[in-house]
Amino acid sequence: MYQSHVKGLELFKAQAEGYGNPITTFGRTQEGETPVSLVNIALAACVTMCVQGYYASQEQKKQVPVEVGCHHFEDGFHLRIFLEQEIGAAQQEKILAYIDTKCKVKALLREDLQYTIEFAVLDD
Repeated sequence: MYQSHVKGLELFKAQAEGYGNPITTFGRTQEGETPVSLVNIALAACVTMCVQGYYASQEQKKQVPVEVGCHHFEDGFHLRIFLEQEIGAAQQEKILAYIDTKCKVKALLREDLQYTIEFAVLDD
């Protein structure tokens, strides 16, 4: 379903071509995105789209401001989902269940990784 082509440009530098514009990755974060940072971005983007999908399918809201911060650590990820208003524990659980069933990036990652996800309110 998904495909890409990556060519090594020089030591610790590669160019990836997929469906959009080519992306250059580096071996060090000081130079730009690394393969691991792209995994981090992919997880945060997928969770963002899952939250949007939850609101569209479950609450018929097509425009819901959402941001997701994602931090990778040795054994997993910590995510913070920012919404425009505080939501209760019951709705948080519904959104987390939706993410668990719909997030394809999370499904691709190792099963033994730890995930902590918290909710916060967007700053204006």
